[in-house]
Amino acid sequence: MHILHPIFIVIFLFLAVASYYEVFRLEKKQPIFVWIAGVLMVVAVGFRINVGADYPVYKQLFTDFSIYVNYSDVWEKALFGNSQLEIEWLFVLINKVVLNLGFPFYIVTFIMAVIAMSLKFSAIYQNVEFPALAMLFYFMPIMFFEDSGQMRQGIGIAICVYSFKYIKSRELFNYLVMMYFALAFHKTSIVFIPAYWLVRIPMNSTRIFWVLVIALLSSPLELYRFGGELFSSVAPQDISGAYTGYLDDRYYGTEVETGLNDLVKLVWIVILIRFDKKGCDEVWYYEYMRNLAVFGMALFYFFRANEIFAVRLPGAYMFFVAMFCLPNIVYAVQDRFRQILYLGFMTYFSMMFFYFGNGNGFRGSFTSDRYQNALW
Repeated sequence: MHILHPIFIVIFLFLAVASYYEVFRLEKKQPIFVWIAGVLMVVAVGFRINVGADYPVYKQLFTDFSIYVNYSDVWEKALFGNSQLEIEWLFVLINKVVLNLGFPFYIVTFIMAVIAMSLKFSAIYQNVEFPALAMLFYFMPIMFFEDSGQMRQGIGIAICVYSFKYIKSRELFNYLVMMYFALAFHKTSIVFIPAYWLVRIPMNSTRIFWVLVIALLSSPLELYRFGGELFSSVAPQDISGAYTGYLDDRYYGTEVETGLNDLVKLVWIVILIRFDKKGCDEVWYYEYMRNLAVFGMALFYFFRANEIFAVRLPGAYMFFVAMFCLPNIVYAVQDRFRQILYLGFMTYFSMMFFYFGNGNGFRGSFTSDRYQNALW
């Protein structure tokens, strides 16, 4: 049996203890918990070497950018001009600057980790009453897939999540500026643009149920295929091209396999519906978070017939399910309900820790026998 590296064991145990104190002893958020866990995660993710599913690809790109890409190509891409550059411009710019300064590739991963995690954890602390519990949801296992694997989308999601502050304050210009920078890291960020208006749609438990049922029933119809022409008319060419290219991709264009992921999502949905009114009554702007979470679930089921769309496109919205809504529900409920939810979540985290370590954790080199870090 494979076990995750000790650095990840330390992070897990620290967050488990911190979340317990936060929920049952202090009953309020503590910034020191966020800072300590954040630093540990940045070190573990930022200075990793040959760790993560996409690491070899990103490292190869790091070298290729210096050979095949000029700064003029980057600026042309930034202005939505005619550029042969296929990778998002701000990610390319960071790589070129780091390489031209003579630093190794792990400085790129460190910069990416600092940007992504500081934005995500800042948003969590501002909007979640029990941030240590929310960071447990992020750590197990989102951190390993997003910010240790799909780094570009990880930062795109981080910027989208951070932009929630401008959604709440209804600052459209600042929000669109954030969306511009999110797109500069990953194309899928374009899906989050409607979030500014989605949060104002009136919802309740009944509407949540029917929205998700309709999304699930529409999945076999593959209605998303009609989106290719829409993207061609309203989105930059590289975004519309990426969308149409994945419609029938031989590896990722197939249906999402039924399994543990479906069971977990079903439990999340039941909790969201059951405690919707309590969350709205006890947590500021919970209605906004809830709307984005529900839309993310609906996107997942709507795109279920295409794995790459179902996993990638709802990414920023799904962040609001586990990292925002569920920890806030634990805060909103009291006594026995709080104990049951917390115990259930901790059971899930513990099971996922071993399940992930023995599967994707081993394949991604996060285990004690394969993990490498530039600091030791």
